[in-house]
This record gives sequence, C-alpha cells and structure tokens, in this order.
Amino acid sequence: MRKILFVDDDPRILEALKILLRRNRERWDMTFAVGGEAALNKLQEEYFDVIVSDMRMPGMDGAALLRRVQEEYPHILRIVLSAYTDLESVLRVVPVAHQFMTKPCEVAALEDAIERACSMQALIPDVAIRRMVGKIDRLPSLPRVYSTLIRTLSEPDATAADVVRILKQDIAICAKLLQLVNSSFFQLARRITTIEYAVIYLGFNMVKSLVLSVELFQAATFKPGGFSVDLLQRHSLVTANLAARLIGPKEKSEDAFMAGLLHDIGKLVIAQEYPEHLERIRTAMRTDARPEFILEQELAGVSHAEIGAYLLGLWGLPDSIVQAVAHHHMPHRMAECRFDVLSTTYIANHLANEQTPLSPNGTRNRQGIDRSYLAALGASDKLGMWRQIASEQARQATD
Repeated sequence: MRKILFVDDDPRILEALKILLRRNRERWDMTFAVGGEAALNKLQEEYFDVIVSDMRMPGMDGAALLRRVQEEYPHILRIVLSAYTDLESVLRVVPVAHQFMTKPCEVAALEDAIERACSMQALIPDVAIRRMVGKIDRLPSLPRVYSTLIRTLSEPDATAADVVRILKQDIAICAKLLQLVNSSFFQLARRITTIEYAVIYLGFNMVKSLVLSVELFQAATFKPGGFSVDLLQRHSLVTANLAARLIGPKEKSEDAFMAGLLHDIGKLVIAQEYPEHLERIRTAMRTDARPEFILEQELAGVSHAEIGAYLLGLWGLPDSIVQAVAHHHMPHRMAECRFDVLSTTYIANHLANEQTPLSPNGTRNRQGIDRSYLAALGASDKLGMWRQIASEQARQATD
C-alpha cells in the first residue's frame, strides 16, 4: 500500500482532500499534516512514498519543505500544489519538486500523477538507487552548448528558432524543459514532446529565465574518468534524428525524436551521481565481451535504461518516451511487437552505435541488432536502406 503525505497550512483544505480521496483508502495509506514543521515530524516517524505539499504556507513554505525532503528523504516522490504560476514561484519550486500541479486541482489528475510516478518504482527495486535518482534536480550540460545558449539568450535579436536549434543539442536541458511544460502549471490539453512546442508554450522570456537560473542548469564540471558528455550527446542526436526519419508520420516522429535524444540519459545520471559504478562497468568490459547494459544489470541490478526512465517518469514526461527509454535495449519485454516509438528507438540506437562504435565511457558497443525482432516487425528488408540513412545522420552530426 502506498503511503502518501499531504501538507497544507489550511486544515479545511486537508479535510476536503481527505473526503475527495476517500475512494483510494484501499490502495493508499494517507496522512495529513498542517504546515511544514508538522510534515517534517511525520517524516521522522514514518516511511512515505509520496509527499504532496502546498506552495504558499507561513513559516516553512512548500519549496523549503521539499528541499528538506530532497536532502533527507530523496526516495520520496515530491509533488507541489500551487495557485501561483508567476516566474518567481516557478524558479523556486522547479529544482526541488518532481511534479507541479495547480490549485484547485482535479482529483483524477492528482490521483493519476501519484499512481503513474509510483508505478515507476517497479523499474528500480533497489531503494538506494531510487534515493540516488530521487535527489537529482539538474543534470550537466555540454559546456560549449551551454555557453552558446547563454550568449544567444543575451542577444537582443535572438529568436525562438535560434534557441530551439541550440536546445536540441543538449539532452539535460531538453529533459528539464519537458518536465516543466508537461506540468499542470500551464494547464495544457495534451502532453508536449517537442522542444519547439515547449518554447512556444513556455514563452521565450520564461525559457530565458529558466536557462539563466543557476539553480536549474550549469555547464558540466564533473570529470568521471574516460566519460565523454560530448560523445553521449552526439550519439543521442544521431539516434534522435534517425528515429524520427524511420517512424514517418509527424505526430509520431516528434515523440521518436525526443525518445532517441533522451534514451541514454541514464548514462549521464550514472556518470554524475554514481561514478564508482561507472568505473566498475569499464573494468568489467575489459575482460567480458557481453553488452554494457547486461553488465550494468549484473553489477547493480539495473541498467542505465531503467535509471533514465525512472528519472523521466518522476519528472512526468509522456509515457511513450518513458517506455522507449526503459526498454530501448530489450523491446521484446513489451507485450506488443509493432513499429512504434520504442521499436524505432531500439533500431536507431543500434544503427547509431554502428556509426559511433565507442560508448561515452570509452568502451566499445558490443550488442548487435536482433534480426528476429526485425523480422517480427516485418522490417528485415529495410535494414540496408536504414544503414545508409544512419551514415548520413552521423556525417551531419560530425559536421
């Protein structure tokens, strides 16, 4: 049973929530705390899976409370409820909350957010790894991309198209912007999976303020031995462009592009937060010829694919992207075998690896494409043509 902690400074609001959420009593163990200090006391006494906090509270507000939770209980899913969508409130809460919802909030939307995020826990059985991923508020950006973006945003005649072109070169910033634009702060009717639409809906000034905030983005400063953020980005961009080309229809190509761009974000998480594990993988690959993700699973019980998907799921990114990231090495784990975002991400990743055989950690990619899976998709005869497209995309990325 999920243990959920609801926090608000108004007892009447908590009582209303208790009544509205009563139908979840058989699957949720719900606790209600009046104010931030009372919430911290509850956290010291009991284990919780989720905290849902109001933003504006006297004394300790929601941002301050969730910062404490992030530091001391990083395994807990953090959701903030706020009636305020001004820039100042957004900048304060984005680094500490996994998801953001507006007040008043539809009960079904809140229930869905909690259940969807909690379901991600099945990807990461190890609580220690969930704690490691749960505390992440930002990921490192490529220094050259970050500096170019900062310079462009400072130019008075910069356009949204200029910014989008630069944003697509950085997986960390793309993931964070998609987290924000898919929150209910903006009350959009559908999930957003493209950076173009994210910039349109957020507005140029909002994007500029977010990117310039040192709380959200920074150039990569960590130096894990032998790990190349630049190589990771280049491979991800080739995979993204290739996946979008393979899938065809525009509405699907948008999801396929973003899934391809973010499919290896788990490697960035490992390099930043778990460098000792990265070194163990590198050591194992010197003597073991099996694929990198297999060795990751044996050494830690989970691979970069599940770690990346877990983070994106916590951040509320669309299911099609999360599932593609989670299963991009083993698409057969999904019940249906069809030509969709997952299968094109799987294929594009393999073809991109053929063009850039070195993994970002300096080892060689060793997993060949599954011919039987291609046959099940009815796509065996297209492999030669797809390899030509992959070669073109790799040349463009190098140029």
